[in-house]
Amino acid sequence: MNTRVISISRQVGTAGEEVAQAVARRMDFRYIDYQVIQDAATEAGVSTETVSEAEHTPSLMTRILEALARNPTMPAAAWADPIPLTTNPLYTSNDYRKFVEQVIRDLAEAGGCVIVGHAAQVILRDRLDTVRVLVTGSDPFRARRIMSGMGVDEKAALKTVERTDRERVEYFDRFYNAGWLLPCTYDLCLNTDHLNPEQAAEVVAHFASLR
Repeated sequence: MNTRVISISRQVGTAGEEVAQAVARRMDFRYIDYQVIQDAATEAGVSTETVSEAEHTPSLMTRILEALARNPTMPAAAWADPIPLTTNPLYTSNDYRKFVEQVIRDLAEAGGCVIVGHAAQVILRDRLDTVRVLVTGSDPFRARRIMSGMGVDEKAALKTVERTDRERVEYFDRFYNAGWLLPCTYDLCLNTDHLNPEQAAEVVAHFASLR
């Protein structure tokens, strides 16, 4: 079966977003990340307060998918200080999490997309047309990228590495009973310590072509 979806999970400081965008360009797939879905939800008039209605109101799901279809642009890769996961509605709102899960399933059904995060590697694990990728790296290399991107010292960078890893491990264990960093969760694990985003994307695209 041909690959129609690429899910990219990434540890902070691994250039995972840049890898995902490079993969999308190479494969001529749409790039979908948290901000893209948030923007589409806002455009569709769906908020964390009203999102529970989506399970019972197909028009809400239709509106957000239409908003996603109207937004084909790929955001520029940019560094952002990772917001604590515990403040994210994916963590705090069961309704919002279920809603996003359905958006991910519908996007995968349409195909032709690279999905960053959103537990897509778990949500789509039974789809044979999906390649699930983990972008990883060693703490020192990750800390260097964080130091460069955020302008912080090594101690603060390593704290960010430790915090984000811990939060995501706990999140996947709590809500999906899955090991976020377990290799068996993925089809391909890439260490970007010595690969730039374009090189890593070439590996992903080639792997996808073998399916």
